[in-house]
Amino acid sequence: MSSRTLVVFGSGPGIGNHVAADFALKGFNHIILLARNSKSLASNAEFVKSKAPDVKVDTLSLDLSDLSAIPPTLKKIEELSSGIEVVFFNAAVIKPTPVLEVPTEELELDYRVTNLALYIIAQWAVPKLQAAAKANPSAKPSLFVTSSHLPWDPLPALLSLSMVKASQRVMVMSLHRAYADSGVHFGLIYVQGAVAPENPNLNPKNIAQKTIGLYEDGKALEVSIKE
Repeated sequence: MSSRTLVVFGSGPGIGNHVAADFALKGFNHIILLARNSKSLASNAEFVKSKAPDVKVDTLSLDLSDLSAIPPTLKKIEELSSGIEVVFFNAAVIKPTPVLEVPTEELELDYRVTNLALYIIAQWAVPKLQAAAKANPSAKPSLFVTSSHLPWDPLPALLSLSMVKASQRVMVMSLHRAYADSGVHFGLIYVQGAVAPENPNLNPKNIAQKTIGLYEDGKALEVSIKE
């Protein structure tokens, strides 16, 4: 059986592991989860396996703020799979701070995690996704990024996150305009509010289903989930 691999950067016990599980249920037979915390990764892998027992799940520890650690980790991903079909970027730092009290070091950290890390990953992923599209015209090679309403409706208490999410949105839209014609599907998932299991719309399962819907659409750039 050929490998259909989903790579999740920023795996966690909410959106990340639910998206991974739903892709596994849709026929992806290999999931690679990446996050900083190895204990959390093990728990996330168990969650995915509980939903899709036959799927292969690999985990890799990665701190996206350490840009020098990204290229060797990408090589490890290549060693684990030659069939990468979807890359899902779900990393962000959420830290409420009064608007003029955000340290510049925090702004730099957030930009590394959500923008520079994504840029390095895109440089690596886009050629692979283009090759996958060329090799199999029925495939839907995709690069998806979790976003929010902050790019157009910033919150003062989340100044840093609002700034980097706006920049991140520009990057994804630019990638879409540059490479969509080469068979790569770029997508932004706008999660417009706090995620909680009890929230009727903004719960991890519904967000995962909307992400699957974006993938199955094959062309749409954006999908929004509101409270």
